Order: sequence, then C-alpha cells, then structure tokens
Amino acid sequence: MTLFWVLVTIGVYMLSRKLSFKWASPFTNVVFLSTATLIVILLLSGQTYDTYVPARDAITTLLGPATVALGLPLYRNLPILLARAKRALGAIILGTLSTIFVAVGLGTALKLTDHVLLALSVKSVTSPIALELARQLQGDAALAASVAVACGILGAMLGPIILTRFNVTDPFTRGLALGTLSHGIGTAQAATEHPLSGATGGAAMGLSAIFTSFVLPFLLPLLF
Repeated sequence: MTLFWVLVTIGVYMLSRKLSFKWASPFTNVVFLSTATLIVILLLSGQTYDTYVPARDAITTLLGPATVALGLPLYRNLPILLARAKRALGAIILGTLSTIFVAVGLGTALKLTDHVLLALSVKSVTSPIALELARQLQGDAALAASVAVACGILGAMLGPIILTRFNVTDPFTRGLALGTLSHGIGTAQAATEHPLSGATGGAAMGLSAIFTSFVLPFLLPLLF
C-alpha cells in the first residue's frame, strides 16, 4: 500500500508540472495542485490520512538530499551572491522582522488566541524549524508547521504575481523575496523562474530561518 501511494504521489506531481507549464496560473502551482489533488483522491477513495502517512514518511526522507542539492545553484552563483550580500542581508532581516510583526499584528487585531499568534510568528520559516521553534516556545507545534506549509503554498502561488504587478523583474530580488517569505516552497517556485532566483531563494530561506530562531525568543515579550 505504501508503494502504491508513493507512485500515486509521483504521478500527481508529474501531472501537476505538465499542467503548470501548459496553463500558468496560481491554481496550477505544482505544490498547491498536487496537494489538492491528493486530498481529493483520498476523499473519493474513502481512505483516511493515516493510510497515506507511510508514503508521506517515505517521500519525506528525500527532503534531506533535496535541501543539500540547493547548494549547487548557490555555488554556481556565488560571485553574484557575494557581490550583493550586504544589501541582501539587510533585506532578509527587514523582511523577516516585518513578516513577524505584520502577521502577529493582524492576528491580534482579529483577537486570535496566543497559540495561533505564536504559530503565525513562525510562519515564514521552513516547516521543521517552525515545528521546533513552536515546541521550544511552548506553542502548538502541529499548528505552527501547518501554518508554515500553508503560507509557503500561498506565497508560491501569489508571490510571483504580486512581484510582477509591482514590476519586480530582477531574478535576484524575486528569489530573495520568495525565499524570505515562503521558505522552501517559495524557493522551489523561484527556481522554476531562473537559476539565480533559486540560488538567492535558497540562501534567503536559510538565513531568514537562522535569524528568526535567534531573534524570536527576544521578540515574544514585545509581541504578546
């Protein structure tokens, strides 16, 4: 059964990629479309998510090599990254701080609970780090990881459209924005646009996660 669901996932992903290339749209974003399709398949087949968990775990083991593979475009574009490192680092710090304050500020205005606000504060870091941060800060780890994934998908879907709308065409800048605000999913989307965007997104994803891990415990007393 595990092998069956792994093959189904691969097939859904390949189909989503073809549809994404043929009809460019936020709703044909590969991650969003694959996720939605798998949910529909599980519902129609009468299977629960527990049935899919072994396949998920098997596929998740590939995240490590996939993350390491991000080092290749980083290496190939290293001179460009180093030349613009100072301004990029400033943008990552400002982007990380702004997304924390804006998310928590909006959540506070909507009178959300502290558990939800804490999950929102880590929404822009990659899911494993969001999960661990939430645990250390005595928050709901599962909720934090879910919010991080949802924000990553939304960022990958809408981020390129918003950037294009504001005439942001520079691959370096686009990758920087997507990697900072939408972590791994945004970086994957950036990599489909341009190799430099993927490299910048990977660097931004890692640096923003490190910065958030250090600064968030000190910001929490100010946010709550």
